[in-house]
Amino acid sequence: MMDLSSYAHLWVVFALLSAFFHASRLAVTKWLGLTFSAEVLTLYVNLASLVVTLPLVFWHHDFPLTNGTYLAAVLCGGLVSGLGGWALNYALHRSEVSVVGPVMTLTPGFVILIEWLLIGSLPGAMGLVGIALLVAGSYMLSVTGVPGRRPFSELLSADGGRYALIAAACFAAASTLGRIGIQLSDPLSFAVIVAVVNPFVLVAIFLVRDRAFYRGIRLAEIRRTAWALLLLGLLFALMRIADQIALSLTLASYAMAVKRMAGLFAVLLGWRLFAEPRPLPKLAASAVMLLGVLSLTLS
Repeated sequence: MMDLSSYAHLWVVFALLSAFFHASRLAVTKWLGLTFSAEVLTLYVNLASLVVTLPLVFWHHDFPLTNGTYLAAVLCGGLVSGLGGWALNYALHRSEVSVVGPVMTLTPGFVILIEWLLIGSLPGAMGLVGIALLVAGSYMLSVTGVPGRRPFSELLSADGGRYALIAAACFAAASTLGRIGIQLSDPLSFAVIVAVVNPFVLVAIFLVRDRAFYRGIRLAEIRRTAWALLLLGLLFALMRIADQIALSLTLASYAMAVKRMAGLFAVLLGWRLFAEPRPLPKLAASAVMLLGVLSLTLS
């Protein structure tokens, strides 16, 4: 079993790496979303991630499947993470980023609640302050340059807002279940087993929802965008691995809160790559998030 206890002080580094990979994969997802449906794209992402992740099984293969708790964490974790990925892609297809983005800042709050219910762990005072600053900074980031916009009040009325809320809750549950599974095996082994489970879970969900969803799978489009799909799978796999390592070193609420720093990376990538407007106000909002990270590291 992997022992990463001596690297516990580096949890924030892995969480930040996860945030960077998350922001990068969203940029690729947005481009691919012009070609594929949310269901097909979600399945492609998970299959590509499996191709990248599976070789780890040669070095990390601690799968205590006879342990009921571990098996439940794997199956439930695969279900909610797969459902969350699809819900997020569907929300991005059906709604604006300025609506979906703020909803995702609710994830750390869901994590705190779920983590408390399942394992009785709560952050300390400084940890709660840090999480609050990260959520506040993400909210500021989402409404910068959009006067009068109140994304949270529009949540239930927005087409796709409900799916973003489902995604936030699913990712929160997946993080907490992941921490339980990691404690019974190791971060990389758990990343492998979840990568194996997710495609099966997604196919089952999509067949229940629409038995003909597979008609959206077109080989010509796969060949044309193969490089982007593999890049997306690589980014998704790296994000998941960094997630699992961070979760093994700290509370899920801490790791998920720092991952909200993806907003900062998204601002920088959008400014440098796509010349998106208003970078300074957005960076100011991101500074609030950096204060949140500092509070977490001092807690």
